[in-house]
Amino acid sequence: MEEKKQTVLTLKFIGIDDFSCPTYEDQYGRFWKDLNLGKSEKPDLYSTTRNDLDGEPVSHIQQEYTFESEPFRRNPYEFQYMMLSRMQRDCEYFLGYGNRSVTILSESDPQHHMNRMKELWKELPADGKPEWLTWEQLLNYEKELCNE
Repeated sequence: MEEKKQTVLTLKFIGIDDFSCPTYEDQYGRFWKDLNLGKSEKPDLYSTTRNDLDGEPVSHIQQEYTFESEPFRRNPYEFQYMMLSRMQRDCEYFLGYGNRSVTILSESDPQHHMNRMKELWKELPADGKPEWLTWEQLLNYEKELCNE
């Protein structure tokens, strides 16, 4: 009896679905979702219901596979960037339409809010500091928020 050799699937990253799953497409047009959400070294790939891009994960990948380029990996500092962005918007609101209402700021305390922003900023690597929020801008926010 002759053994049939399976084709190695080549997976191409095509985006992130509505549930934060990195999604790949193979050379046959089948979709695969990474249930590790791009947070680990090795993706945990599942096919989707009716091969629908928005479908639910169904079956774990059984075939051997490779990636067209490196698999998608989330930035390990994603949380810090998101929080800094949100807290920066809070500063802008506080100084503008918020009419200096402290209820918008963390702990309802401008200095606490600024201390937390500076902590988050310092956690980022030197080559990963946000271009949209410099240390000087942080100090300016602190001056505007904390000195009335």
